[in-house]
Amino acid sequence: MHPNTSANLTRRTLGWFLGAALCLGVALPSTARAAAMPDQPKITATTKSETAIERAMKAVVAISPQDAAARKQNGDTEAAGGSGFVIHESGIILTNAHVVAKLDTVEVTFADGKRYTGKVIGRDGRTDLAVVKIDADAPLPILKMAKSSRLPLGARVFALGNPMGNRFSVTSGIISGYDRAYDVAWPVNFIQHDAALNPGNSGGPLITEEGEVIGINTATPPETIFDIGIGLAIPAELAAKIAAQLVADGKVVRGRLGVTASSADAGMAEALGAPGKSGLIIDAVSADAATRGGLKIGDLLLSVEGRKLEVVRDLSMALIDSKPGDKVKVEIVRDGKTIALAVALEADDDLAGERGKAAALTMDMSGTAGGAYHLGFALRGDGGRVLVGQVEEASIGQMYGLYEGDELLAVDGVAPRDAAAAMAAIRGSKRDVAVLRIQRAGQGTLHVALPLTAEAAKARRPGVPRRFPRGPL
Repeated sequence: MHPNTSANLTRRTLGWFLGAALCLGVALPSTARAAAMPDQPKITATTKSETAIERAMKAVVAISPQDAAARKQNGDTEAAGGSGFVIHESGIILTNAHVVAKLDTVEVTFADGKRYTGKVIGRDGRTDLAVVKIDADAPLPILKMAKSSRLPLGARVFALGNPMGNRFSVTSGIISGYDRAYDVAWPVNFIQHDAALNPGNSGGPLITEEGEVIGINTATPPETIFDIGIGLAIPAELAAKIAAQLVADGKVVRGRLGVTASSADAGMAEALGAPGKSGLIIDAVSADAATRGGLKIGDLLLSVEGRKLEVVRDLSMALIDSKPGDKVKVEIVRDGKTIALAVALEADDDLAGERGKAAALTMDMSGTAGGAYHLGFALRGDGGRVLVGQVEEASIGQMYGLYEGDELLAVDGVAPRDAAAAMAAIRGSKRDVAVLRIQRAGQGTLHVALPLTAEAAKARRPGVPRRFPRGPL
């Protein structure tokens, strides 16, 4: 057997065992130990008075780029940093994808001061989850995933992590709600809680009073920088499933319909011959999708696999567990008639999408560390409008709130005549911050304060960089 084939099989085996352990909360069989995936140990208290939180904190880590070169690769002059936690004693650590960004290796620090070099073995930009592996000289304390992420509303929870450079801090709160959306595109039904989250909490665990993980802290509302009493966490069940796939394969490959679509309210649906309904109107269709399932531009998508579609994220949610080649049942309205189709999914392996191919905007600002200050987003013209094109992962543009597809209405209160004029206005600003007025589908008019120097970026650093391409933290 070729050594690479053997390695791939081993990774898949590890992922399967890890998924079973995380999702079911059962011990791994002893035969798995030969594959460096032993059964999960109990965390032993050093004293009888040691609390569940103190025990849990032993498994929490601070994650940061290792050196200046890594920070530059991470898209900033100074590492933003983040949190994570050990989910298996062999050194498997779960965190947010935006915490590790594009890095291959990171520095991992425990509360007792021990430091390790961690290898990023997989990341999933769609759910903003990543897995890091460290080689420890002894079994590590772990945090166990709760069997259910749903506690009663008002149940007490704790957020563990490394906010604002204050390593290994804990904040407390209650469960405020479930099935929360971050934006119209991010396909995660978040847990909402009011335990304080600030810069650096990203990737840290949200735990119960018994010390079990019910969520991975990831975002605060898009309009905010610091804690306002609304924190969002990825449910543990979803995180466990994604972690197992990342350990096994290093990535998550899903299926997609091969369409881009916009929300269609009741008025639009009625005009399309579907009174009293709503859904997604298809804006573009790939040639393969049209061939495989007969979808057309202008079709009104009502449901996929029985899941009703109202906003774009509903389509992503419907396909979150799908695989390329899967056939899904799609209900559409075309020419006033409701039609049922069976569509074979293509591989969703390009999370950045095909739009916004313009070159990224780079600004050389005097007085900044390193000289060049990279904003990391593009602007493009579209029928008289100025749109945000590709937004680079972990860039300043992404971190401070720009999404691909945003329409730029004004720069410092002045409407740009075209993309070139908008770029010139940003470059020529005499301020440390440019105020961009944008129009975002599903959210209306918003203002983004974009720092134009490294000093301003550091002073205004948001709590959680937004995920790429359209999402949060």
